[in-house]
Amino acid sequence: MDLHHISRSRSTMPECRKDAGAEIRALVASDLPAAADVLAQGMRDNSLHVQVFGLEPALREGRLLRFLGPAVAYVHANGVVLGAYVGGELAGVLGMTEPGRCRPPLKDAIQFARSIASSFPPVVILRIARWLAAWRRNDPTEPHWHIGPLAVLPTYRRKGIGQHLMLKCCERLDELSAIAYLETDTPENVFFYERLGFTVTGQEAVLGVPNWFMKRAPTRPKAG
Repeated sequence: MDLHHISRSRSTMPECRKDAGAEIRALVASDLPAAADVLAQGMRDNSLHVQVFGLEPALREGRLLRFLGPAVAYVHANGVVLGAYVGGELAGVLGMTEPGRCRPPLKDAIQFARSIASSFPPVVILRIARWLAAWRRNDPTEPHWHIGPLAVLPTYRRKGIGQHLMLKCCERLDELSAIAYLETDTPENVFFYERLGFTVTGQEAVLGVPNWFMKRAPTRPKAG
């Protein structure tokens, strides 16, 4: 199966699937503003985001939302954005960027840089630059799917929604016999991802916050 099949043919992603009360489906363009809002709420208090976007929660969430809008649009255009719906409400979001697109091409990079420059004060721009540079240094050299961002609304945490999103993601990666890679600044998430087959390949303090870089090999060989 072609590595690009998951993003190029949405027929591989069921329109709707129920897992523990949540419907998991691929989001469409009109869903992206809501997806960015879920991510901003869900990741507002991550240690790295506190360092990058500031100490005041409401201000930090607003800044994170402005950052994530273009980022989620890029992932959607170059991969798949999964959503978990509970009672019709978008409760969790997971992005999957296809191989070769983790680092945006020059045109997209320039557009993103302009968005950052027009949206944030200089001190925040500098922090964003240092953050993204650190993550780029740890990118794997082999083709891989980049997993993230992933977040669940605070009101829906500890209900298995993040796990179901990741299980759906890993299921598709195994069908493609594809390598996956992600970053996390949350120690608890390291153990969560390890249970899904990820292993730590590196660790680096980013703006004083420990970050772990993790990779997963497929658990089933590609047929044929």
